[in-house]
Amino acid sequence: MKFVKRAMDFIARNVLLAVFGVIAVAALFVKAMYSFDDSPYFTWTDGYDVLAFALVLAVLGLIYRYRDRLQAGLPYRLCFLVYSLAAVLYVCMVPLTPFSDMGGVCCGALSFAKFQWTEMLNDAYWTVFPGNLKLSVFWGVLLLPLPKTLLTLKILNIFMIYGVIYGTRKLAEVYQVKYYNVVYLSALLFLPLFLYANHVYFDIPLVFLGTLALWLHKKYGNLILTCAVFGCARFLRKNVSIFLLAVLIVYVFEHWEVWKKGGGKKIMAAAGELLIGMALFFALYKVPGTLIENAFIKGNFRSYPAWNQIYIGLNEAEFGFMDGDFSYDRSGQDVLDRLKEYGPVRVSKILLKKTFWLWSQGTYQAQRYAFGEDVSDGAEKFEYETVLTDFLLNDGQGLRRFLNSFMRAEYLALFGLMVLTLYRDRRREELRVFYYALMGTFLILLVYELKSRYILPLLPVMLVLAGEGVEKRGTVS
Repeated sequence: MKFVKRAMDFIARNVLLAVFGVIAVAALFVKAMYSFDDSPYFTWTDGYDVLAFALVLAVLGLIYRYRDRLQAGLPYRLCFLVYSLAAVLYVCMVPLTPFSDMGGVCCGALSFAKFQWTEMLNDAYWTVFPGNLKLSVFWGVLLLPLPKTLLTLKILNIFMIYGVIYGTRKLAEVYQVKYYNVVYLSALLFLPLFLYANHVYFDIPLVFLGTLALWLHKKYGNLILTCAVFGCARFLRKNVSIFLLAVLIVYVFEHWEVWKKGGGKKIMAAAGELLIGMALFFALYKVPGTLIENAFIKGNFRSYPAWNQIYIGLNEAEFGFMDGDFSYDRSGQDVLDRLKEYGPVRVSKILLKKTFWLWSQGTYQAQRYAFGEDVSDGAEKFEYETVLTDFLLNDGQGLRRFLNSFMRAEYLALFGLMVLTLYRDRRREELRVFYYALMGTFLILLVYELKSRYILPLLPVMLVLAGEGVEKRGTVS
């Protein structure tokens, strides 16, 4: 088992360091961009990026200079109040009308909370993506005791965003990152996360539950409780399973020697804990999912096979980005046929472009989910006009271009500090679960459909690792 552990550690750390190190350097010059015709492309760093980098570095310099004072104490209640008020002001001043997947989910949630289930099922969106009905039910249940409005949904989203921020602080603290208040402040200032308040979908609840599960795992070492929270997250989306797998692997590594010495009783106790935990995990996403499917989906809608996301993830024209090539009959054989058609050279080019774009794009496509599609008239995407809406109509406007550059600069600073931690590699034993979560996500997204928001669940992990990069340690553990 020691050999397996060392081999996995070596592979995870060195693959991530090599790939992410190259990306961190190249991204200073080549910019991964999102086009509002829903496609990816590359361009060169421009003046907006230089200005944004300078501003971000200046802010980071101030934070680093006063890190000890910040660590001595921050007014958490005041921070929560200011952040929440700023976020509510933002969603009121940028009143984005839900669109695309978010539109279907929000309309479904409001109809569910009002018990207008027939109206909910009449939405043509469910004929394409019926699986997202679970998200509408999730948000609809939260709405039941509250005012049934879009603003309420966005405020709930804001509270979960702050939960992610404070949860990341607690995660950094429990992993003994010295400057965990610096991690907290960095999360408060991370613009893409703030802008996601306008995006009521699965992303923020998934990040919140994933952060909570990782904290519970480290704080209490209770696998059953951890699996239960992961089960709730799995109800929303499958990709949280990567985090659970990382936790389970680390759990086995940490307890192996104890089990060996303790004999049969300890092995049986551990096996029981694992079985109960996994039973809870499956029950908490399978049972409600099956109930919703039987009540609303079965016999009404046909779902696309999961193979579509992998088939699309290997398309050459947009190197894995969504091209709309769905099929109800998609199978693993279609994926194999596409790989054979392309051959190793073309596939390698797709994966190289895809990997660089995914891990360097930097905004998590927040410019789309915060401000909507490019339009010439604000009435096409905003519920009403405000003093800001005319400046946020399209991605070519000056304010939008600067915000995009600032988000990217923040992300690259975070990414660079995380790479520094991987390079120093001084606390591999303690941070192993983060390495494995990163590695698992990296491998899955090599072949899965390309979207930069798919790495948003890793934000707390990256923030903790970046916080570790700030700290100077004298010994290697």
